[in-house]
Amino acid sequence: MFGYLMRIAPAVLRSRLNVDGSLVSRVDRRVRFAELDINRHMNQAVYAQVMEIGRTDWVLRSRGWDRWRAQGIHPVVANQHIIYRRELSLGTRYTIDSRAIGMNGRLLVMRSLILVGDQVHASNDVEMIFIGPKGVLSERETLAVCDGLFTTPLPVEDWRVQSD
Repeated sequence: MFGYLMRIAPAVLRSRLNVDGSLVSRVDRRVRFAELDINRHMNQAVYAQVMEIGRTDWVLRSRGWDRWRAQGIHPVVANQHIIYRRELSLGTRYTIDSRAIGMNGRLLVMRSLILVGDQVHASNDVEMIFIGPKGVLSERETLAVCDGLFTTPLPVEDWRVQSD
């Protein structure tokens, strides 16, 4: 729990200072020594952790968190799929691009990309389910609480960003 708080606290503070209603989150980071595995590149588990920082920044920056909390609604990760494309080594600067790109039934679909320049090093699609005071929200209820939070996916072809 302490490690999680140490990772997420700077992102939360930065996001809270920059709540601008943006539908795209971009967080710049650098690969740290503690994030390396025995092969001297970022450990696969760390990808999920740093992409959570991007999701947290998006939830706060987009004002989704304030909206959901006011209604007693909590988003929970229901499914996560990561594709690892290129490794990240010590000191590499990268950007986490996170955005809500649509719905899959009653699940909000978020996509996070780890980018070095225009190269995609990893892609993460997360589906979040929403739990309210009376239980899991229906598809219609989820669509209503997520209204106005969607944007188009970042265009990627052959693992390179095409434009934004």
